[in-house]
Amino acid sequence: MATHCPKCNSGNPSDSKFCKECGTQLPVSMDIPSHTKTLEIPAEELAKGNTIAGRYEIIEELGEGGMGRVYRVQDTKVNEEVALKLIKSEIAADKKTIERFKGELKTARKIRHKNICGMYDLGEEKGLHFITMEYVSGENLKSLIRREERLDTEMIISIAKKN
Repeated sequence: MATHCPKCNSGNPSDSKFCKECGTQLPVSMDIPSHTKTLEIPAEELAKGNTIAGRYEIIEELGEGGMGRVYRVQDTKVNEEVALKLIKSEIAADKKTIERFKGELKTARKIRHKNICGMYDLGEEKGLHFITMEYVSGENLKSLIRREERLDTEMIISIAKKN
């Protein structure tokens, strides 16, 4: 039985996790138990005011990407705002990927540059894996491109030169 993509509506084999046409994650069949189902955290626990790992209080969701959702949170232990990326459960389920993240975190902690945000920690709580990093306020590049539709050369150079 084929699974239809919620984004492009193309048919995919029932055992596919991602659409063969557009790469969108396909819905999990309710008939087949999924290892990622047990790792999912209820949406209400990710609402403003809730806490992750006993210290990160959610202020707002900043966005979602290929690796997971990013939140602006208050680190209540040090009373500072940081960014917290919840790694998608299907990615976190792969132990090799988590080991790779650990190696990347070690390298990222050594990098100091005004245009690169600092990386703080790789954590886990109740099967949820997350990365904490420096929170940088302001508009992200994706929303700027959506708003402007097309960036001229002068604007691109200005963005690249910003401190």
